[in-house]
Amino acid sequence: MRVTMSTMYNSIQGNLQSLAGDLQRINASIASGKKYQSISDNPVDVGAILALSTENSQTVQYERNLTTAKSWLSMTESTLQDISNIVQASMALANQMATGTYNASQRQAAAQQIQGYLEEVMQVGNTELNGQHILAGYRTDAPPFTEGDWQVQPAVMHLTSGSSGTAASGGTYTGTTSCTYLVEMVSGGGTGVGTYRVSTDGGQSWTAPAVIPAGPINLGNGVQVTLGGTWNAGDRFSIPVYRPINYQGDTNNFEIAIGTTNRLVINQVGNAAVGGDQGANDLFQILAQLKSSLEANDPGDVGASLEKLRSYQAHITSIMAGLGASLDRVGMKENVYGALKDELTQQISDRGDTDLVAAVNLLNTKENAYQAALLSSSKVMGMSLMDYL
Repeated sequence: MRVTMSTMYNSIQGNLQSLAGDLQRINASIASGKKYQSISDNPVDVGAILALSTENSQTVQYERNLTTAKSWLSMTESTLQDISNIVQASMALANQMATGTYNASQRQAAAQQIQGYLEEVMQVGNTELNGQHILAGYRTDAPPFTEGDWQVQPAVMHLTSGSSGTAASGGTYTGTTSCTYLVEMVSGGGTGVGTYRVSTDGGQSWTAPAVIPAGPINLGNGVQVTLGGTWNAGDRFSIPVYRPINYQGDTNNFEIAIGTTNRLVINQVGNAAVGGDQGANDLFQILAQLKSSLEANDPGDVGASLEKLRSYQAHITSIMAGLGASLDRVGMKENVYGALKDELTQQISDRGDTDLVAAVNLLNTKENAYQAALLSSSKVMGMSLMDYL
């Protein structure tokens, strides 16, 4: 077979370029710590590495979601636990004041304690996490619980047998603190006949008896009541005046992905958990009614509020149990994803990371081969017919 010098030179050049390419790839592998610099280096392995990397990135995102979930659930649980503690303190106080061994002055003092608890519940209910109100639904930029305008509440009636008395409260309150007006019938009868008296300190002091008029009675600070029907002596009613606490958030739940097909609710909606919507489990309303009952020196109504507090305590305990279950689920998922991430990281490393010892040995081998090829090439390419003339 005839081999021309051109063929020989092209072959030498091709071999040198191939060795130089090998050296470049090995150097790049050592410098980057990665076996492959492009898909063409090994399409099968690189494709597998990309798939593993995608799964690992998704796992890392789920871990971040779980961290967020843990923060929200833990803060919500802590917030509701604080509220539960306030409820327990309120129950203990109400249980004492529902007995007949306490007088009006003591119940007035207890009413001020309940007012403090009421304010504390609102403050705790407006808890923030990283600048977001956790009980506000999607409206995290504003406090979920705010005080409304002064409201004159409907009369709480305590009539004796056979009485047909009615009381319609109204007016615009001009005072600055909540209070409860207590009205007692001194003598029976209707308009122009029966007489009544008024107390603002739970019956410790009374106004002089007055005859029931045909129109509204001014109880003080803009509060009015219109009496109707026929009253019996000893009939009583109270008219609470306070600023109700209203819920300003929405009813949306935050959900985050903790798996391909798994989502987890990480918040509690404030009106369902605490109140502010005048529902059966509105803690603000329950405490406000308890305070009014104490101000009216009415142990029976105090006992009724105590039962409502017990019902609410069962309600919030159920919610906290759900939060605990969600936190347990988060913990289990964290363990699963932690182990999965370690396994994926190891597989990616096994397939894609450079074995430095093997790479350095291969580099030395290739360098020796390249140097030998250069030496051989220089001798071959240096040959000429002139050497034999």
